[in-house]
Amino acid sequence: MKRKIYFCKSWFRAKKRPTENWSEEQARAAHAEGLPYTVLVDSVEQPYCFLELTKKAVGVGFLDDHLRESLTYGFQEVEPGKLFLTMATYREFVDDTDKVASGTSYMFSRDGSVSIRRELFVPEHKIETSSSVADLAKNYSAMPSFGEYDDLTRLERS
Repeated sequence: MKRKIYFCKSWFRAKKRPTENWSEEQARAAHAEGLPYTVLVDSVEQPYCFLELTKKAVGVGFLDDHLRESLTYGFQEVEPGKLFLTMATYREFVDDTDKVASGTSYMFSRDGSVSIRRELFVPEHKIETSSSVADLAKNYSAMPSFGEYDDLTRLERS
């Protein structure tokens, strides 16, 4: 089933709402010109996620029930028309607040190496780092055609 999509200039993280809702025509023109625009998936008020598209990169922010960005994917164009997931960040929050309790970032390299950085904010600040090697074949995606964002909104990439 195809998810409903909406367009806007950007997602205002602090206010948890879109800025400047756009028509499909405005977003299509931005896409064609390689200008930044944002896609909201499922809803304008309570989106499942948002995609920030630019000419050579796509950011995907997955939102929880409190509209907090609990998971972020960063894709970079590595060859014409081909994206690679270079970064994923998972965040955990303190209860129902917007305060981040911890965050784990995974930095992926095309050679299969993965750098992991876990940052704890409560009860005290602490940073842990490690590295690994993985099969990153599923980190690749095609640069989306206008309106075709389903591949980038998959939670499971491995």
